[in-house]
Amino acid sequence: MRKTDQKKALSKIKKEKVMALSELIELFGNRMEVSRKAGEGILQALGNGFYATPGLDPFLAALVTVAKYYPQVVISGRTALHIHGLAQDYIERLDVDIEREKSLRNKMLNVHRVDLKRLIGITKVIHHGVNLKIYDIERTLAEAYKLDPAGPDFYKALKKYIKKGSIKADRIAYYDKCLKTKVMIHLQQELAND
Repeated sequence: MRKTDQKKALSKIKKEKVMALSELIELFGNRMEVSRKAGEGILQALGNGFYATPGLDPFLAALVTVAKYYPQVVISGRTALHIHGLAQDYIERLDVDIEREKSLRNKMLNVHRVDLKRLIGITKVIHHGVNLKIYDIERTLAEAYKLDPAGPDFYKALKKYIKKGSIKADRIAYYDKCLKTKVMIHLQQELAND
């Protein structure tokens, strides 16, 4: 590969942040050259055929990968709690929801296949410059309840939600009804205790 071609390739990688192996083979000519670039530290292997620019935080790299290559998924569970600032867990694998009829396998993801009627409350947020499809914060509270019904993690998330100050009780009631959760009861108790 000529120096000018290599400079263009490196500039493209830096701009894209994350690229699939097939795109890198197109840039560098073959799989061996991609492996060589990863060995030289020019690329960071993420696994499952994806590479990132060196030094990119693995969590952010996984988010970029999801946004770019898996636009059909919705960020959910502990990952959504983390992004909305309702939890501070270390996220090793991203939680995502897809329609039950679809299939997706990737070691960076915890894929949850859900009924279409449960794919509600989807919004888009920009997190560290990445445009993500995610459940809104009230729907994410319902997720917290499902993960830890009336447990300490749920209460921490609920308290952080209240502290944010933009309580949308109508949405919480709607999600409680649709998802068979009991967030509203706990929200009312917390507000009465303050």
